[in-house]
Amino acid sequence: MAAIQVKLVKGLAGCPASHRITVQGMGLKKLNSTKVLPDTPATLGMIGKVSYLVTWERIDAPAPVGRSARKRAAAK
Repeated sequence: MAAIQVKLVKGLAGCPASHRITVQGMGLKKLNSTKVLPDTPATLGMIGKVSYLVTWERIDAPAPVGRSARKRAAAK
């Protein structure tokens, strides 16, 4: 599975609260911060909602592993 690299390129001042929550949900905090997210329909929907605030590109990196998968691997 591919991954998506998302970068916050515009500040959150003056944007609706729901868009701020969406950006926070993607893990972006400050201007020019980047995150690698899994390539899922949910991620693409979040990017579509705040497309005027972020830039994104598909990368050839493995998708990030979630918290529950890391816990299962550590328990074994």
